[in-house]
Amino acid sequence: MIRPRPEVLSAPLPAYAESARAHESSRVRLDFSTTLNAWGPAPVVLHALRAARPDVYPDPEALAPRRAAAARWDRPVEEITFGAGAAELIHATCFAFLRSSDTVLVPGPTFGEYARAAALCGARVLQGTATPPAYALEIPAISAAVIQHRPRLAFLCAPNNPTGQPFGRDELRGLADACAAAGSLLVLDQSYDAFTAQPLGVPALADHPAVLHLRSFTQDHALAGVRAAFAVGAAPVVAGLARARPPWTTSTAAQAAATAALSDAADSHILGTVTRLRFQRELLQSAFARLRIPTVATSTHFLLAAVGSASSVSSRLLEEHGIRVRDCTALGLREHIQVAARTPGDNDTLIHALEAVCSG
Repeated sequence: MIRPRPEVLSAPLPAYAESARAHESSRVRLDFSTTLNAWGPAPVVLHALRAARPDVYPDPEALAPRRAAAARWDRPVEEITFGAGAAELIHATCFAFLRSSDTVLVPGPTFGEYARAAALCGARVLQGTATPPAYALEIPAISAAVIQHRPRLAFLCAPNNPTGQPFGRDELRGLADACAAAGSLLVLDQSYDAFTAQPLGVPALADHPAVLHLRSFTQDHALAGVRAAFAVGAAPVVAGLARARPPWTTSTAAQAAATAALSDAADSHILGTVTRLRFQRELLQSAFARLRIPTVATSTHFLLAAVGSASSVSSRLLEEHGIRVRDCTALGLREHIQVAARTPGDNDTLIHALEAVCSG
């Protein structure tokens, strides 16, 4: 019997596998494990989704969302491609640029698909977990690793997930310069940029030839079920990425939603809702402190919290209260859960449940 490639058999399972099983359970009443905007998509985006036609092929070049992004971010359309979520673009980037002999740098804890996509391509993945309790990624150390190992790709999530750690533009530029000197491509994932009080904007490092920026609309625009994301970088890099992908990767609905999401009306919706989410996160953080649950400093609407046993606490919250949080054991953080702020009523429900679980 024919068997998959060894790289496929040895790669970790997708991060969504456990989540999908949990969502099948009727016990889930509130989900704090996803980092979506709890106020949902902007009305203009919902209108675009309702108007999208399912009976026509999508534009294989996704010109409408790419032109909208080019106008919004003041970049040539040739520097932008559109994908079915950041995960699809991550896998496409690895497929386009990696060879089995290449090295990939993935400083962590961070999004698991960076390492998995590289492993599926047969690359050697260099990973490491930052030290507790802050789990802060140190850009000078990452830059030194780039110079030492000369990876083909280096991934960085800015701000990082699951910690919410922000990075300044100057330190990111220093890392990008190190990548350029080493002949590496920095894949800079800005999927959570809009949730910070001072977003860097997309692209954070415009015109830098060694950077490919990723910008998902899954989180702030709450388009998880639509799958919409952009990659922005030097035209030859973007062209290579586009050539490596199958045709029609993005649906008509996704292209319509992303185009609408780049409007002034959608921007206004995001600005208002993410400001409220950050305020709700501050209230959650204060409540966690009252419960003597340590949290990691964050610039976003989500929190990484040390609860002793992540698996025990997350299981009890689900079984006893119908609340799902993210168990970060798979990231090497066995004591930590991640929660993303939701609406005030939802957050109060979570706090009451944590009080019961942590005191019992």
